[in-house]
Amino acid sequence: MTMMKASDTITLVEGYDAVRVFLETVWRRHDKSVDEIAFVLGGLQWADGAPVDPAMWQDWLAAAQIAAAAGRARSKKADKAC
Repeated sequence: MTMMKASDTITLVEGYDAVRVFLETVWRRHDKSVDEIAFVLGGLQWADGAPVDPAMWQDWLAAAQIAAAAGRARSKKADKAC
């Protein structure tokens, strides 16, 4: 498996799943029962093509939009500096 680069792109669904996998990995690495992470992971699971907690999908879309806007702003700032 090739490691991703910072310039690689993924879909919103792939990003959503990436956050879920990341949180689960951190949770398992610490080998503790972390109720807050377990609660979030439960809500992020897919059921019938949608997250168990639909509000988490809406929160994810909002976070992705904020992150994308911040990324565009950084790109514009970097372009002006050149």
